[in-house]
Amino acid sequence: MARRRRDRWALGPAVSLPDAASDGPVFDLPTPDPVLAWLQFPDRPLEVEACVIAWTARAVLVEWGYGQAAESAWVWRDAIRPRGRADTSNGMPG
Repeated sequence: MARRRRDRWALGPAVSLPDAASDGPVFDLPTPDPVLAWLQFPDRPLEVEACVIAWTARAVLVEWGYGQAAESAWVWRDAIRPRGRADTSNGMPG
């Protein structure tokens, strides 16, 4: 369940993939890549704004939240999509 932290909702930790799912070496990104990521929380799945901070051939490590409240989890590569201009305008043109 989400909990309020200062002026923001903190979602808490999500369910992360097991280590065996990463399938190969882990590569860190020099600059985090903003994405929308589907995460599985204990009580529900939720698509959140996140950043990819590392990747493997099959999975990515995403981070969401702010400052000391930031959380991270490994998700399948198909569970993310790039954040673009259309994502911030709710799909409305212009």
